[in-house]
Amino acid sequence: TVSLVLNQKGYVAPVTKKKIQTVIDDLSYRPLHSARKLATKQTGNFGFIVWEGHFSEVEMFYSQVFLGMEYAARKNDYYILLTTVRDKFDPKEDLPRFLRYKDVDGVALAGRVPEPLIRYLDHQQIPFVLVDYEIPGENYNCIKIDNYNGAFRAVENLILSGRKHIAFVGGTFFHPSIKERHRGYREALEKHGLNNNHGDNYSYCENVETSRSIGEKGALHLLEKYPEIDAIFSCNDTTAMGVISGIQRLKKKIPEDIAVFGFDDIPTAEFSTPKLSTIHVPKLEIGKEAYKLLYELIQHPKMAPQTRIISVDTLIRESSSNS
Repeated sequence: TVSLVLNQKGYVAPVTKKKIQTVIDDLSYRPLHSARKLATKQTGNFGFIVWEGHFSEVEMFYSQVFLGMEYAARKNDYYILLTTVRDKFDPKEDLPRFLRYKDVDGVALAGRVPEPLIRYLDHQQIPFVLVDYEIPGENYNCIKIDNYNGAFRAVENLILSGRKHIAFVGGTFFHPSIKERHRGYREALEKHGLNNNHGDNYSYCENVETSRSIGEKGALHLLEKYPEIDAIFSCNDTTAMGVISGIQRLKKKIPEDIAVFGFDDIPTAEFSTPKLSTIHVPKLEIGKEAYKLLYELIQHPKMAPQTRIISVDTLIRESSSNS
């Protein structure tokens, strides 16, 4: 009977259930995870795997997503085990310990992770959720950001504020989020008849991960080649910080000469000089939704693959404001 109450399974008379729960609360009893694993064949753990390049001091996006997942897990007596993986991943050599010893019930894969890892999880039938990532042609569970609409709204805001020569600075298009943000940028220009003279010309992308250095390099390159540029939409805030540095190196004023718009709303965006206009992505909510979807997969193993899209908001700050 005590086991039924602890595991919230089966029928227990309300009076009996209340008495047992009172004793549990008085003793502050918590079942051992090892015992739970034996009884339910579940570990009470989820893994959180992120590529090591995302887990740097300049990239705060995925740490916030992790916290969101951690907060949701705590409320349900789950633990989140965090690890990173390298770009060149070999399951035989680089498999995280908690996967090797089957210490997790499922895994959240944050951002761009090596495809061999995804294939391994799929082959081993380990429940997993892709977070801010997808593989074209594959029907995997994923939590996606509304990248297209966020980018479209950012660029349209710049256009409606009077900007006519709007550039794009980003990283690799191998990341589907960046590809979608560039598509939103292009289609906002097309809607307002501004894509005849630029779009491709005004786009600076390198086949590397986004960084401040890419942003600065891109801004300097574009403004030297196209001095008429009066706004730059960056694929994320980290890149936008570099764009701001590049513009300031050229002694141009933000936003008087050139407006800057980012994406993600990382914590430093509000404290940059000038404060960065951006698309707010609810990172904690993404983490909570990743936990929720993983938990549902554990409870319903035959559930059809899900794609859940997280909405975003526009934040206008000093870097694009005309006031």
